Amino acid sequence: MLIFDYLIKITCKVIYFFMKIKKTKNNKVVFISRLDSKKSLDFKLIEDELKNKDPNIECVFLCKRITSFTSDFFGNIKYTLECLSNLANSKVCITDSFVLAISVVKHKKSLKVIQIWHSMGAIKKFAYQTLGNTSGRDIKTAKILNMHKGYDYIISGSKEMTKYFAKAFNYDKKYFLNYGLPRMDYLLNNHEKLKKQITKDYPVLKKKLNILYAPTFRTTYDDKTIELIKNINFDKFNLIVKAHARQKDLELNDQVLTCDKYSALDLISVSDYIITDYSGIAIEAAILDKKTYYYVFDYEDYQKNNGINIDLYKEMPKCVFKSAKDLCKALNKDKYDIDTLYKYKNKYIDVQDGTSTKKIVDLVYKCMEE
Repeated sequence: MLIFDYLIKITCKVIYFFMKIKKTKNNKVVFISRLDSKKSLDFKLIEDELKNKDPNIECVFLCKRITSFTSDFFGNIKYTLECLSNLANSKVCITDSFVLAISVVKHKKSLKVIQIWHSMGAIKKFAYQTLGNTSGRDIKTAKILNMHKGYDYIISGSKEMTKYFAKAFNYDKKYFLNYGLPRMDYLLNNHEKLKKQITKDYPVLKKKLNILYAPTFRTTYDDKTIELIKNINFDKFNLIVKAHARQKDLELNDQVLTCDKYSALDLISVSDYIITDYSGIAIEAAILDKKTYYYVFDYEDYQKNNGINIDLYKEMPKCVFKSAKDLCKALNKDKYDIDTLYKYKNKYIDVQDGTSTKKIVDLVYKCMEE
């Protein structure tokens, strides 16, 4: 496998060397992601802001869901070549993930690469923090493929969060800008509208208090989700379960809602409570002051196999539970410590006035003018 990685790297370098002969388009911005085959909300919001400022901006989107390079070998080869071709004549690249075409080659000095990442928070460890761990990448592979190299700027949610992002990306803190993500503006500006639209589509959400359960990705522990469902007081609450995009389908009972028309991010607006674990959705929910509980039944195992940056027991006392039964007791009592949530929000979210998108777009224009 390491030989394959070397071959991919060398091939990309050779091909890209000749591609760079193409003249740079000073108004071209290429968006690249391997998380999904459609443009993300953050990408859309940046595009809209760019176009509002200058309709002549050329935005190119290269989005393809890639779980492993060999899963769709020829398709991924084609995609990588397309990425390289567009990087060769773009002025700015915006990415939200680790992209092979960005990391393994040497770019023109005129190209500026902005990593916005796909999460506001780093509650759990990732990237360089997890190399060699059960859930992390192979150390040798990461070295060969220059994992997360080639960025000129990296967007973080706060000065406090940058401490963890710097370790995860293996960059000095000077590369980070604590702007937050466009999705935070989206929540701040649209939460009332979203709430009205969602309750129109799902009228049952008007009748009770709403709980959104949105855990991080796992390949096991479906039984713990079932345990949570069994302990929910459905006379008082609606429960919406939004499994991670990579999670296999769960077998849910008729009382549980999935609200398939909407994303977990959208559903924050209609929720009275959020239940999560190590997911960055906790940071996103905090911008709307949503009461958040942490269901961390595997805390010790997760700490050992993946690693956790933020001590949830210290940061959010009385909101962290290993037992579904105890968590649901807290829900029923409704004695949430909202002051602790406010402190948490102010610590981990620097930009709270809906200007994250503008700040990123201003950075893009600054890069285009250099």
